[in-house]
Amino acid sequence: MADIVNDYRSREFLIKNLPHGRGDYIYQFLEYLSWDIAKWEDDFLGDTLHGSYQSTASGTVAAAAAIDTGKVNGQILLDCGTADDGRSDLSLGLHYRGDQNPIFVARLTADVITTLKVEVGFTDVVSGTDAGAVLVKATPTNTATDAAVWCLDTDDNAYWEGIGIKNGTEATTVEAAISPTAAAFEYLVVSLRDDLAFYSRYNAAGKRTYGPVAQAAAITSTVLLTPWIFAQNRSAAQHIVNVDYIAAWQRRTT
Repeated sequence: MADIVNDYRSREFLIKNLPHGRGDYIYQFLEYLSWDIAKWEDDFLGDTLHGSYQSTASGTVAAAAAIDTGKVNGQILLDCGTADDGRSDLSLGLHYRGDQNPIFVARLTADVITTLKVEVGFTDVVSGTDAGAVLVKATPTNTATDAAVWCLDTDDNAYWEGIGIKNGTEATTVEAAISPTAAAFEYLVVSLRDDLAFYSRYNAAGKRTYGPVAQAAAITSTVLLTPWIFAQNRSAAQHIVNVDYIAAWQRRTT
């Protein structure tokens, strides 16, 4: 006789059956498989983007997100074009909230690191609304009212830094002092717990190289958010950001 199929894929089942319940290290991995988690995951395998995405581009020959044909494991590209401040972005819908502990991870790289701005994380408007959640990283000044993003802005420096915005007020920047390498993939992770943000980075092989580092008063916990990737020229030189993989997930209940 075949084994009984488990129809009890809940967090409660994991808590009751793991030796240390929530405190068990493997709980964090297995929770993702439960039906208590709302999840989105994409390796961009196919000829066209899924219809759930929203993408906008602005500037001379800039292009919205599109499948990069023929790439192993699947990739998309964000093409910023050849205009100063040319840009391209990618979002889903406004379905995420800080009080439901969302996590967003993107594996990405840029062909050239100089004169470039990139954001990865959560923001409060969908594609086509803001020209970036962060306007100027050095200040920082922002376009979003609520956001938590890894931000690279070479107008400021060559580092990824964590920028949080809670109801229009900037949190203390997470000055990670870590730099991307041109044409080298890395994983960037932003996770939220109520109004806290946590920032992590992993190399192309999945080894953690930074974090998680917490940022207090980073975001309004009850504001609807979308996962977000944004790329923008800081000169008239063309930049392309390739995205190999994304995943976003959160608990269905607070």
